[in-house]
Order: sequence, then structure tokens, then C-alpha cells
Amino acid sequence: MRVLYKLAGIALLLCLIGVSFVGAVHAQTTQHRYVLYINSYHRGYKFSDDITAGIEKSLHTYSSDIELLVEYLDAKRLESDAYFDELARLYRIKYAHRKLDLIISSDDAALNFLFKYADELFPGVPVVFCGANYFDVNRLAGHERFTGVSELADVQGTLDLALTLHPQTRQIVVVNDTTVTGKRVHERLVTLEGRYPNVTFVYLEDLPMAEIRQRLSALPADSLVLLTIFSRDGAGEFFEYNIFTTLIAESSAVPVYGTWDFSLGFGIVGGKLTSGATEGERAARLAVRILNGERPQDIPVVQEPGARYMFDYVQLRRWNIPESRLPEDSVIINKPYSFVQQYAQYIGIAGVSFAILTVAVIMLALNVRRRRRVELRLTHSLDELQAIRASLEERIQERTAAFQKRANLLEAAAEISRATTEIIDLDRLLPFIVDLVQQHFNLYYVGLFLVDESGQWAVLRAGTGAAGQAMMAQGWRLEVGGKSMIGRCVATGQADIQLDVGEAAVHFDNPYLPATRSEMALPLRARGEILGAMTIQSQQVAAFEPDDIRTLQTMADQVAVAISNARLFEQAQASLEAERRAYGEISREAWRQVLMTAAGLDVLSDRAATRPAGDVWRPEMEAAWRAAAPVPGNGGTTLAVPIRVRDQVIGVVDGRKPDGSVWTAEEQQLLTTLVEQLGVALESARLYRDTQRRAAQERLVSEVTARIRETLNIETVLKTAVEEIREALQLERLVVRLGTPEDDTAPENEKG
Repeated sequence: MRVLYKLAGIALLLCLIGVSFVGAVHAQTTQHRYVLYINSYHRGYKFSDDITAGIEKSLHTYSSDIELLVEYLDAKRLESDAYFDELARLYRIKYAHRKLDLIISSDDAALNFLFKYADELFPGVPVVFCGANYFDVNRLAGHERFTGVSELADVQGTLDLALTLHPQTRQIVVVNDTTVTGKRVHERLVTLEGRYPNVTFVYLEDLPMAEIRQRLSALPADSLVLLTIFSRDGAGEFFEYNIFTTLIAESSAVPVYGTWDFSLGFGIVGGKLTSGATEGERAARLAVRILNGERPQDIPVVQEPGARYMFDYVQLRRWNIPESRLPEDSVIINKPYSFVQQYAQYIGIAGVSFAILTVAVIMLALNVRRRRRVELRLTHSLDELQAIRASLEERIQERTAAFQKRANLLEAAAEISRATTEIIDLDRLLPFIVDLVQQHFNLYYVGLFLVDESGQWAVLRAGTGAAGQAMMAQGWRLEVGGKSMIGRCVATGQADIQLDVGEAAVHFDNPYLPATRSEMALPLRARGEILGAMTIQSQQVAAFEPDDIRTLQTMADQVAVAISNARLFEQAQASLEAERRAYGEISREAWRQVLMTAAGLDVLSDRAATRPAGDVWRPEMEAAWRAAAPVPGNGGTTLAVPIRVRDQVIGVVDGRKPDGSVWTAEEQQLLTTLVEQLGVALESARLYRDTQRRAAQERLVSEVTARIRETLNIETVLKTAVEEIREALQLERLVVRLGTPEDDTAPENEKG
């Protein structure tokens, strides 16, 4: 027996080695092959997507060593010769170093592209086509390596079916486009018209969609609509399959039949429909034959249609077409299933489940006694677990409340921090802070005190509620260092906290806040200075915890910094305003001197010339000077605009419109803007003149000083000084006398 076991083990080992060897040999001999699939249209176009799916399914079923490379020509949107030339240049670069075993094309655009460029781009590579509508085999002359499947839309099958279901029909309205495929379908329909002598064919082609829909909505009851292909209307607008099918079906007053399955489910009744997936599978079967060694020229083009009868259950019900009149083996979509068909899987599962449950019940019945004994122990354990759970829930609630309170603290601190950076005005900032703190913590009262200039009193600057308003109106203040918590807090710079004011040794009773039970006084510290204090009061005993105190003190510090910054800002604004007023006074005095000393500072310009204006002061000009604002006159034909320099009027510009026209609002605004710029320019010119004058004065002083210092002789110095100063200042007479009036012997040097 042991020998047999050993022999069996050896045999099994040899089998495994053999299988591994065969697999290795197979892996070495398997050749990876590349198939290029050129799709005429674009991804998302249902018929070509169905062809792609059929090709992929068949090739992958045949071999997993085939790599399918897919290119889309997008010919529904672009179809010029220049566009296809550019694609050819692209593919020449892209596939220059790629060895292809086979090319598959779908629809006419891709086949025509390959007829023109295949010899140049893919020399010697066999081609299998599909989707070529009503293909003429004579087109293969000179293209021996081409074969494929002719796409034959079974128009006759659909017409025969539709006329059988609607024998009263006297008119067939064909909705078709003028693309390459549409032209093929049109030619086929023309050849079929003779088969139906009692029916008139009307073609709606190369028309705008709106006109087609209007004509379809007015069709008589003895008509039918045959929808073939419609990707572009007469206006050049492109439509996806689901869009044009839905528009046609919704507009038509009679049933609509089709020829391709991509329209099914979007409003057509049905028909003998060509399927993209079927066309792709048929092309893939030819491709497999070529990959297995057959020559393309030995495989004839498939000319048989692959259409099937397909219908939409919703449309059958809409047009009262019974299923009994449909051909056998018809495919019907959207058909509701019977209860058994719909839930067959669930019924089977339920049956199996019932059997399993029956067995389980029997087994459970055998274990009832054992479970009852276990239940007693479980009940005891459950009581213990419930007690633990209740304890945990209580702790979780406490933790949640603590976390929520902490979150409120942090949120209030963040809002106060934001407010202190955005609000500079203390009259707005302080009420905002006290209201925010009170709302976040549901407090009884919050107030802010600031130390006055004397440093003796802490004055209430903001308080919440009616009590705060009443105390503010009364001018409420507390003595620094007095008996109140605020007074002690400001005096010591330390927080003062009473968790139960009723038991406090020292507490100041406030008649406006009789319900206070807990209170905190927090100092407002900024840059080493105590600016005041914040009082926080609650109606609960022991309402504050250490974390609350730390967070609130941080907020108080932020408030103190904001108050300090606001005061610094007010001081800076006051300094700037003082400087502005001082500079304005200087500028005003300077212009007063200019206007007093200068002459000819008036100009008049008209069509004749630009010249001095003279003493011209019309009433509107005087009014503009006094009002420091533009004043129109003479019924709106004149406009006087004051010239302003640093809030001082130094002159007036008076403009008159020609021919009695009136100043518009835009023109008035333009003149006002130009006059403002004139004021800026005049001020710049004045400053430049003052600078030049000061430079000249400094230069004159330097020259006179240099002449005076040319000698150390007193008489010569006096004489030179008298002459130079009189000449420099253009004086009539200048006297320099040394000594005192009582000294008759003092020397005199006089130049007159």
C-alpha cells in the first residue's frame, strides 16, 4: 500500500511537471497580435459603440493575445478633405513603428479613408470593413486585401411589416438625411417604390428639424413614418441618435417605424432592425479567419442582412398593436414580466431558504433546553451591561456638555478676536463684546468698566440688558480700590472671583442686579497698564470652572488690547487732523500772499484769442466762490466752478456754451474734474515757486555773507555789509550803527 502511495505521488509530480512544460512552451510560441480598429464616428454614438462592443467581444472570445487599438475619425462632425489629410499625417507618425496584423473599419467614412490612404500608411496590412451601406463589390478593384460585411438595412422587411400591421396606410413619410449613409438608403427606397403601388412615398430630407416636426404633426391617419438615419438636418445642426429619434416620435401624429436598433426605446414602434453589435460580431468573425491564415481576397464580402424583428412594448400599447400580430421570435423591450418571471430568482431563493429554515427550526428545537439554561446567565450579564451602559451614557453626556461649553468658549474667543481686528470704534466694539459673551454662555449680566482720566473711578462703558442701559444712563461708576469686586480688580490687577456671592465676606450689592449668585471681575490689561475690568455674572452658584476663567481672561486681554489700539488710533487720527489743519493754514496763508502780491492772475480764452480777463466777476462766479460748489447760470448755458486747493477756494473757472446750448450732467462732471486737476497743478506750481524763491534767498544770503567775510577790518566789513544788504533788498536807505543811543561817540557808517 505504501508503494502504491509513492507511485501515485511520483505520477502526480510528473503530471505537474508536464503541465508546466506545456504551459511554458505555449507561452513561448504564442504571438501577440495588434488589430487597429478605425471607427468613422465618435465615442458615444450608439450604433458605432455597439459595433465596437461586438468586435471586442468576438476578438477576446477568440484570443486574449489580441490587442485592439481604436481610432475615431469623428466624421459626423468633421468630414473635409483637409481634415482627413491631417489625420493621415498623424497616423503616419503614430503607427510608423507599429507592426499591425489587421485593420477593421466601421461605416463608410473609415472605409473611404482606408481606400485612399491604406497603401501609404499601412502597406500590406489586410482590412476587414463593416457598416458599409449597400456595398458595391466593384469598389474592391485594386484593393485585393480588403473584404468585409455590407451593411444592408432591411428597409423592405420593415415596410412589409408596417403595412401588414397597418393595412389602411396610403402614404409612407420617410425621414432621412443626405449623408453618405442617407443617400444609400434613399437609393434603396427608390428601387422599392414599385413594390407598393397603392402607397405614396414622401421624403423629408435636407430640411430643418423644426419644419420636419411641423409636417409630421399634421399627417393624416392613413400615413406611417419610416425613420432611417438622421444625424444632420438641412440647417447643418448635428443630432445624436436618441435626440433625433425622440424629436421625430414626439412630433409624429402616426406610428413611427425604423431600420436601425439604436432608435428603439426612444419612441419608434420597431421594425426589422439592423444591430451594430451584430455587424461588429460578423466583421470580427471574418477578422479571425484572416488572423488564422486565410487571404482576404479568398473571403467574399458578406451581402446578407443581419436584421431582426424588434419592438417597443410601450409603443405597441400606445398604437393598440397586439403582440399576436407580430412575427415569431420578435424581440420586445420594456415589456413587464409576470410575477413568476420577474421574481423567479427570489422564489427559488425563498424555497431554498424555507428548506434551510425548516432544518434550522428542527435543530433549534433540539437546543431550546440548553438555550433556556444559558438565558438565565445572559439575563444576569445583561443587567450588569445595562448598568455599565447607563453609567457610560451619563459620563458621555457630561463630557459632551463640557465639550460644548468649551466649544462655545472658543467660538466666542474667535468672534471677539475677529471683532477686535475689524471694529475700531469703542462705542461699537464694547457693546458688541458684552452681548456676545452673554449670549454664548447664557449669563445673567456682562459689563465693561474703563478707568477714567483721574484714575480714581472705573466707569461703566457697556452693559447688557435693561440693567446695563439703566446704569449707563445713570453714569454708573465704582471707586478704584473700593469695596466692589471691580474696584479691587482694577486696583490689584488680579481677577476677583466669587462662586457664591451670598457667602462672600466682602461683596458690593447692586440694586440693578439682585439675582446674581456667581461673579467674576477680570482685569483689562494691555502693554503693562490696567485699562479697566470686565464683570461676568450668573444666576447659578459655582457657575464658573477653571477652564472658563482662563478662556474668559484671554478674551479680556484681547478686549484690552483692542481698547488700547482704538485709543492709539484715535490719538493718531487727532495728530493727523492737527497736521492737516496746520498744513492747510500754511497753504491758505501762502495763497493769500500770492493773491495779494501777484498781478495778472486771470486769463480769458475765446474764439478770438487767449488774453488777460480783467476784473470779470459775474454773479454766478461770486456765488461759486462763496458756496465752494459749481453754480450754473443764464438758463444753464454758463457754469462757474470754484478752484479749490486743500479745502480753500482760490479762484473760479467760468465756462460758457456756444449758441445757447446747455451744460449736460456729463459735461459738468468733466469740467469739475478738470478744475480739480487745475487746483492740483496750481498748488504744485506755487510750491515750486516757493522752493525757487527760498533757493534764491539762500543763494543771496550765501553771496552776501561771503562778501562780508572777505576782510577782517571792522570799517570795511560794515561798509560792505551796508552796500550788499541794501542792494539785495532793493532798499532806498539803510543805516548800521554800533553802540547805544546814549553813546554819542559810536561810529556811524551810513549809505543812503
